[in-house]
Amino acid sequence: MRRERLYLSLILLTSFVVRLIPHRNLILAAYDEYLHQDLTLRIVNEGVGSISHDLPSLLGLRAYSYPPLFHIVSAFLYRIFPSEYFFFVIPAVYGTLAVLGFYFAYKELLEDEKKALLATLLLAFAPNFVYRTSMYIPENMGLLLFSLSMLFGVRFLKKRSLSNFFFFVATFGIYTLTHRGWIFFAFAAAIVLASYFEPVIKRNIHYVVLLALVAILAYFGLSPVKSTVGELFLRLQRSEVSFLGYFKWIGVIQLVFGALGTPYYLKKNPLRRGLALWAWIFLLAGGVSFRFRDPYATIPLAAMASEYLLEIVFPSIRPMLKKAFEDVRGLGSEFVRSLPERRKVLTTIIAILVLTPILQGVYGAYAYIEAPSITDKEAYEWIIQNTPEDATILVWWDMGYLLIGNTHRKDVVVWKKVYQGFFGEAPTVREAGQAYTDHVLMFSSDQKNLVYYLMKKYNVSYVFVDRKRYSYGLVRYGLMEYAPYDTHFKLEFCNGGSVIYKFIPEPELRMEQPLPIEYSGEYSPLVNFFEKFWTGYNYADFDTGYKANFNLNAWMVDIYYYLYNETGDESFKARADWLLRWLEYKQMDNGAFPWGVPPNDFTLYTAYTLEPIKKFQFGGTGKALNLLRSREKEDYFMTTPKDKSGSFVVNALLLPLYKELGILNSTTEKNVLREILNEQGEKGDWRNNIGTTLAVASALARYYQLTGNETVLASVKKAAEWLKDQQEDDGKLKAEKYPYAYSRTSYIQIAYIYHVAGLEEQAQKTLEFIMKTFDPTKEAHPLDATVLIYRYMTYAYGREKAIEFLNSLLERHSLPKFLP
Repeated sequence: MRRERLYLSLILLTSFVVRLIPHRNLILAAYDEYLHQDLTLRIVNEGVGSISHDLPSLLGLRAYSYPPLFHIVSAFLYRIFPSEYFFFVIPAVYGTLAVLGFYFAYKELLEDEKKALLATLLLAFAPNFVYRTSMYIPENMGLLLFSLSMLFGVRFLKKRSLSNFFFFVATFGIYTLTHRGWIFFAFAAAIVLASYFEPVIKRNIHYVVLLALVAILAYFGLSPVKSTVGELFLRLQRSEVSFLGYFKWIGVIQLVFGALGTPYYLKKNPLRRGLALWAWIFLLAGGVSFRFRDPYATIPLAAMASEYLLEIVFPSIRPMLKKAFEDVRGLGSEFVRSLPERRKVLTTIIAILVLTPILQGVYGAYAYIEAPSITDKEAYEWIIQNTPEDATILVWWDMGYLLIGNTHRKDVVVWKKVYQGFFGEAPTVREAGQAYTDHVLMFSSDQKNLVYYLMKKYNVSYVFVDRKRYSYGLVRYGLMEYAPYDTHFKLEFCNGGSVIYKFIPEPELRMEQPLPIEYSGEYSPLVNFFEKFWTGYNYADFDTGYKANFNLNAWMVDIYYYLYNETGDESFKARADWLLRWLEYKQMDNGAFPWGVPPNDFTLYTAYTLEPIKKFQFGGTGKALNLLRSREKEDYFMTTPKDKSGSFVVNALLLPLYKELGILNSTTEKNVLREILNEQGEKGDWRNNIGTTLAVASALARYYQLTGNETVLASVKKAAEWLKDQQEDDGKLKAEKYPYAYSRTSYIQIAYIYHVAGLEEQAQKTLEFIMKTFDPTKEAHPLDATVLIYRYMTYAYGREKAIEFLNSLLERHSLPKFLP
């Protein structure tokens, strides 16, 4: 007796420690935990009166509802222990109490303390049982009540005492208010009772058939019964389960010896036959819905495996070894034949069989429970600080758990499926399914009016997408493609990992010019090319990049104002005026023009955007300049708001932009320029790389044009000489081993560097190479490439010649006519 109590204490202690493993990093370890933590905290803050008053919802009989007792008890305990660690420790406490409860239930059922201990061990460390009793979820407390209901139910069947019946009814009644697992208990109890009362059922089979017919008629004839029972079955997660999945989640020892023990168990008393039927019916149902298997099939399997091991397997080990080794002959054979008689050998084999489930349970707690990663705490913190508490935020469905748990804001899918039933009237399966379908449509559909309608329907005020979900094709090439330029969406937060847009149902700036400009004059090659990229809001490239592309659209303002001045065509002015208003509208509140997929607040792209429109009446100039000033340090420019060291190439690119915008600090100018010049190689290159050299040298060329600094001109000339050695006689780069390995934007930078360095012959040869070989279909970013050519031609030869060159280039190399 003392030894058994010691073993039980060790099992309970180990169970508690193992159930702490999933929370070893002190973060919630499953999506559902975020949900139930939030529900608990809402009861703490709003009181018990906030929960639903609908009885079927309180019992979990609605398809999407949770019985609330788990959360009410936890809220009470949380008030006593108000700590974030509460949600990590209390699951291990409930789980360990459930293990103890099943020990008493098994002891009552098996009537043998050793069998009860082994059955408890097999259940306690079954991976699916570890999972369900380690998480902060109602099923954890539910399994404790399952064990107690099983204990008092078995006692009542054996002793027929009213006290045990009373305790069973009380415990089971509490269970119905805690977790829907009571439905599985009812299924299992019905199976066991059918076996237990088999003789009675046989004598009254006609009544049983009649009762079954009444139940069927009630299901099909009474809509409340059909809706309740039918939706519960629809709610069961249905997925095929592989054979290996049973070994993984139930446990190797539990499954193998429980299955082997089935014939042995069927020969025993009706109660045990009922357990065997329970196990196999749930195992078969578990092949379709894992809810039956995890962990409800494991409960009877653990009892079956325990008895089979203790009564059949362990006593058979020695005879089996003797028989296996009896024919061994030769050197060492005597030692081998003596092994079955050695106590240590028998003990080792039994220890392996007993320790295997423990080790599998420990491994399962560590490896099978993967905590959902919160990759961007900054985004969640922004939501907490900057959105109303009742805001509804559109997120991909699995992010809903994280959003609700971390910010206590609403989403579309999880809120509909869980919170509506918990705090009000539970939705039907169809309504919950429709919410999921609608959220997919909002993310993926290109029917924008439908998306606006659905967002209004669900009262969406923000859209939140992180990098992982941004990579989903449905998301990236749906809403996240057009939200950057559509005026119904205002970018509020971006950091290169997450984006948060505010949804504006009635934007002040609406689409005014949905159709491309129709023009047939002198500049038609250029205009017809650009208009293929018109979205109705802005010009967006044929690529997978960021479709707002603010800097590109800023240069389009410059181009179209020029065309208006040359032609007097009001459509060019209207388009340029619109783009200025659109740029101001889409500019972030801090003055930034972001860029990238996902976008980030890059200093460089804000400067790029401001450069061509600084001379026009643009309302966002002041904000942008203030942002750029805040990013200027003594010896570098911040690349992003978090940057603390800068980037050599970005420093070079920003140097002329800050100079042109009139905000360059003399100390920063001196330090950055010194670093750039010191980094130049002896041959004139930077880091022996064509791309780096082109970026830095073209930036210095522009800086020289703005300042006339002769030292900088000498550096540009040195770079130009190095570039001459990189080109063949026709102007092609020697490094271009296959056609169009380099964009023609590289060549326009080369021509610009040559022009500033005074190598006009080389510049013209390179321009001729561009004119001969430019192919917009081979450019990764055809619109951006064309605008960049205009930009560098403007730097070198002015707007008039830049437009002429571009017009001739696009006349010779237009896009295929089938492109929009």
